[in-house]
Amino acid sequence: LAAAGVPGAHPDDWWGLRALSDDRPLVDEGNPVRVTPSAMESALRCSLRWLLERHGGSGPTSTAQGVGNLVHAAAMLAEDASADRGALLDYVAARFDAIELAARWMAGPERERAEAMVDKLLRWLATNPRRLLAIEHEFAVRLDDPQRPVDLTGRVDRLEVDEAGRLVVIDLKTGKSTAVTGSELAEHPQLGAYQAAVEAGAFAEFGDESGGAALVQLGTSAKDAREQNQPAAGEGPAAGWATALVRRTADTMAAATFAAVANSKCRVCPVRTSCPVSGQGRQVVEPPTTRSTREGEE
Repeated sequence: LAAAGVPGAHPDDWWGLRALSDDRPLVDEGNPVRVTPSAMESALRCSLRWLLERHGGSGPTSTAQGVGNLVHAAAMLAEDASADRGALLDYVAARFDAIELAARWMAGPERERAEAMVDKLLRWLATNPRRLLAIEHEFAVRLDDPQRPVDLTGRVDRLEVDEAGRLVVIDLKTGKSTAVTGSELAEHPQLGAYQAAVEAGAFAEFGDESGGAALVQLGTSAKDAREQNQPAAGEGPAAGWATALVRRTADTMAAATFAAVANSKCRVCPVRTSCPVSGQGRQVVEPPTTRSTREGEE
C-alpha cells in the first residue's frame, strides 16, 4: 500500500511508533505545583485522566452538575437552621430554567430533587453542633519545599469551629452516589487537603488547628443528609498524613509520565477514547494483550 502511494500506509507515518517529542516533567524542579483539593482524588485515581481533563478533555456540564451548582448557590444563603425555607426555594425556582436538561420531562423530577436537597440541608443545620465561621471561603497557601513547593488553593463550602475551638471544613455533596465507605473516608483526598490547608495557615484569621473535615451528603436517596466525618489529621500515630498526601499528589501532577489506571470510574470517563487501557483508545500498533494497571495492584 505504501509503494502504491496510499497516504498513511508506511510505518514512518504512524504516530504510535514515533519517539516522545519531550520527556521533561510537566513542572520543572523548584517550580511550584498548583494543587486543588477537588482535583486530588482524580489525579491519584488515574493521572492520565486528570491530565487530559485538565487540558480540555472534560465534557460539558451535566444536568446533575447544574442542579448541584444551583443547590450550592442556595446553600450560601443558609447560614443556620433559621434560614427562610421559602426564600431558598424561590431562589432555586427563579434560576432552575438556566440548567441544561437532557430532556424536558426531567424538569419536574430534577427540581423536586433540588428542593429535597434544600430541605435536607436545613434539617442538617438544625442538628449541627458547630458554629459557622465562613461560607464559600477561598484560600491559597504555600507548602514550602526546596525541590517542589506546593501552592494549595481552593474554596470551602463551609468553615466551622467545634466546641474545642478547632476548625472543621464541611464539603456539601449533591451527587446521587458520592457517599464513601469508612475505609475511604479515613484518608479521603479532598478532605485531607482541606485539613492540610488548615494546618498550613490557610485560615489563619480563624486559627490553624484542624478538628477534622466532613462530607455532608445531600444528593443521595436517603431521607436526611448524612454527615461523614474524617478525624483530625494531626492526631494519632499517622499525624501529618494529609500534608504528605498533598505532596504526593503534587509529585503525580508534576511528573513526566502519566499512568492510565483501570478503575470503577472508567465507564463514565470522558477521555476513554484517548486511553490506552480502554479498547476505544488503544492504538493499532499495540499488541492485543496489552497489560493494564488496575486499582490495588503494585
